[in-house]
Amino acid sequence: MRTNVDVTFHPSWWHRYAGVDFDEKFFFDPDYHVEADIRMRRTLWEHFGAYGIGEEHPEARPILFSDLIACGFLYSQILGCAVVFKKDDAPQVMCAHLTDEQIRELKAPVLDEHPLWQKVQQQIDYYLKSFGRAESAVNLMGIQNIALDLRGETLFFDYYDEPELEENLLTAATDLSIDIGRRLYALSPVVSGGVTSIVKQSCPGVYLTSNCSVTMLSNDQYVEHLLPYDCKLAGAFPCFGIHHCGPNMETVIDGYLRVPHLKFLEIGAGSDLNAVAEAVGERDIKCCVRYSPVALKSDSKEEIARKTDEAIRAFGGEERLCFSCVGIDGNTKPEAVRKYLSVFREKR
Repeated sequence: MRTNVDVTFHPSWWHRYAGVDFDEKFFFDPDYHVEADIRMRRTLWEHFGAYGIGEEHPEARPILFSDLIACGFLYSQILGCAVVFKKDDAPQVMCAHLTDEQIRELKAPVLDEHPLWQKVQQQIDYYLKSFGRAESAVNLMGIQNIALDLRGETLFFDYYDEPELEENLLTAATDLSIDIGRRLYALSPVVSGGVTSIVKQSCPGVYLTSNCSVTMLSNDQYVEHLLPYDCKLAGAFPCFGIHHCGPNMETVIDGYLRVPHLKFLEIGAGSDLNAVAEAVGERDIKCCVRYSPVALKSDSKEEIARKTDEAIRAFGGEERLCFSCVGIDGNTKPEAVRKYLSVFREKR
């Protein structure tokens, strides 16, 4: 029986099954957020408590944002993007399409003077006063993810035609990420639950950057354009990890392995696990194998077990592995999730 597994739901699932709204009050109103967080953890227990998921009697906890969903917007909003909030969806970041001149002038802001960060700080102060502590589950957005929100597809032209703009934009995103990361670690030893909740039981101290958009790059492109910034980010924290939710981690794994302090990799569903495992070798790196939330809806228990066993064989055992399915939407019935969890919780 395996215990190293977790599931994370899309806001549409929570809205349907727990009645939680994900407009601005969920993220910035601590009273509503605390109540919604209790309801969400109780809902997990009602549906999946037999598999060790959720809490029968959840108590209030002082958590910034959420480790029960996975969505990033804060960093991009601080740097100038508009964000649209919906009751049954993740916050939608509107691309700012910054001009060349705006990119040249872009710098990481002084957070203590930024109105959006002041809203975050008000929550921190509220939790410290009410609970004596604050936990962070802010989604740690990846450097290129932020840059794409600010610049759009023009970023990829900048990589070849405007290296000065590329450097200024990626530097601003990195500097902001380091500043926020240090502030979050000052509050809590666990800061990456908002990227993937599995880190809480597998690699709790890791700073996990979200490299979702790196799926669009080759290894050479990653090494040339993004590796220096991931290295700078990793250098700011003693334990570093990379989340790659795309189906092709094998195409950039060589570049990823050049990042210092690397202790955790999240491998997107569909990636070539044999190639990733071969590249990782005997390095002391914990690896999370993601299952597709789309496949979850139709795959049989036997198919889920087969894919899980293939992952274990690729890595030569379970010692360095954990498993997750993230982004389970409102059209996914709880029975499908129980089927997934049963592969790990029942003897086979």
